[in-house]
Amino acid sequence: MRLSFEGRDHVPADGETVLDCLDRNQAGVPSFCRNGVCQSCLLCAQSGAIPPAAQQGLKATWRASGWFMSCMCRPTTDMQLSRVEAARTFVARVAEVALLSERVLRVRLTRPEGFDYAAGQFIQLRRPDGLMRPYSLASTAEAELLELHVALLPLGRMSQWLLGATGCAVELHGPFGECFYVPEIPPRPLLLAGTGTGLAPLFGVLRTALQSGHSAPLHLLHGAASRDDLYLWPALHELAASNSQLQIAGSTPGSHDDARITARSLQEQALASGLPLADSRIYLCGNPDFVRDLRRQLYLAGTPLDRIHADPFLAPGNKPD
Repeated sequence: MRLSFEGRDHVPADGETVLDCLDRNQAGVPSFCRNGVCQSCLLCAQSGAIPPAAQQGLKATWRASGWFMSCMCRPTTDMQLSRVEAARTFVARVAEVALLSERVLRVRLTRPEGFDYAAGQFIQLRRPDGLMRPYSLASTAEAELLELHVALLPLGRMSQWLLGATGCAVELHGPFGECFYVPEIPPRPLLLAGTGTGLAPLFGVLRTALQSGHSAPLHLLHGAASRDDLYLWPALHELAASNSQLQIAGSTPGSHDDARITARSLQEQALASGLPLADSRIYLCGNPDFVRDLRRQLYLAGTPLDRIHADPFLAPGNKPD
């Protein structure tokens, strides 16, 4: 069995994915999560069988064109492969960097001409030396600056670099993802639940819904390791105070003087929200275990899978951050 890619043939080892094989042979295929989420490693099969798992979650047009996630593809036949351009690449500049909490950076980028997106989608951000990471867009679609919320990790190669990157040029690749507001008539109740910086896409979706005049109930739940990590709590309070259809709740250990913040898990709060789950549209972002488990529980509670938008945030697969 052979993989033909850019004029060279490679033989995958037993059980090896296409991405593993090409990495071993230094073929230079971009990758990040290596779990079938970020779509950094997309390739096109000009010939050969594509396992269904390698196309799960991709757009129908991409599947029909033979595009697949190389990190999820364990080949069963010879394959002729080529690169794909799933989205355009743009040049931007880091305009502002600020701390939203001790562990979260707000990074604002200049918006390149022609870059269109929906709040809640994500981009691949590439710094000058080629290091790339995916980040969700917290800004709304008409914003002049693109806003990212970046978890500040002690050894994070990208997050630590961004701390001092004001004025630096970066590349944006995208947008990607289906985690964005879907206007419907009549509007459905919305449940938005996320952990950590999984709040970023939810904040964009929430504000887009409110700007669109969404009149059905909106519930936003944010879970974090500590009270300080509920990093947009004042802004969410303001939105809830001025929009009667919006309810907010926080989940973090310990007791708090704010009745909206409890130690109850996000899963418990989501399932006890009082929303008609079978008729709601749901957005889940953040920790992958949380996203996977709550997605399953909500499906069992009656929410159709096509109305559950899931965006798990994954660390770099098999690589130091």
